[in-house]
Amino acid sequence: MAVTICPGQNTAFWRPDDIFDIVCPNCGSAVEFFKDEARRRCRGCGHIFVNPKLNEGCAKWCQFADKCLGVNPEVHKDVLT
Repeated sequence: MAVTICPGQNTAFWRPDDIFDIVCPNCGSAVEFFKDEARRRCRGCGHIFVNPKLNEGCAKWCQFADKCLGVNPEVHKDVLT
């Protein structure tokens, strides 16, 4: 049986601006984010911070959101805000 990929997670459907750099609020280094990543660790200083452009898309209602994002947006709103 073939495994299907959620269209929201399939990078074939992504646009160029779905991958972007955010300046680390702690040290000013550029940190690359994908639109669906909830948080990242800065390579420069190790600071972990939330993706300010997080696109929850279908994760707002999908029962498998925690598998895609690593967190469930309904349960972990504090992580995504």
